Amino acid sequence: MISVPVRRVLIIEDCVEDALLLGLAFEDHAPEVHVEAVSDAESGLICCQSSEPPQLVVLDLHLPRQTGMEILSELRVQVPLPLRVVCWSSHAHPAEVQAVLEHGAVAYLEKPREITGFGRLVHTLLTL
Repeated sequence: MISVPVRRVLIIEDCVEDALLLGLAFEDHAPEVHVEAVSDAESGLICCQSSEPPQLVVLDLHLPRQTGMEILSELRVQVPLPLRVVCWSSHAHPAEVQAVLEHGAVAYLEKPREITGFGRLVHTLLTL
């Protein structure tokens, strides 16, 4: 897959605080990137199928109604564009990490435990 510069990021995350902190970190460290956050899979799929889809999706693995694995599978089937998906979680088991990588995620990253970690996360996301 040819790497496309990241100009649009979609965060699929049910924790408002985590989505907000990551969005603010993008504002500080990559203000040219447009960031949108949604809290459920249905909204995420709609965003990815829009006329201006994201190049990168940051997907929480543990959402209330669907698992990150289920959403990742839906994205792979329903979104024909080259789409980089990075899964993130504050707690994941090694088997789960391996499974999301096998299902097409480009990376698994742990959520930062400190606010300063969100800036480092933005730099990591933009270099994947």
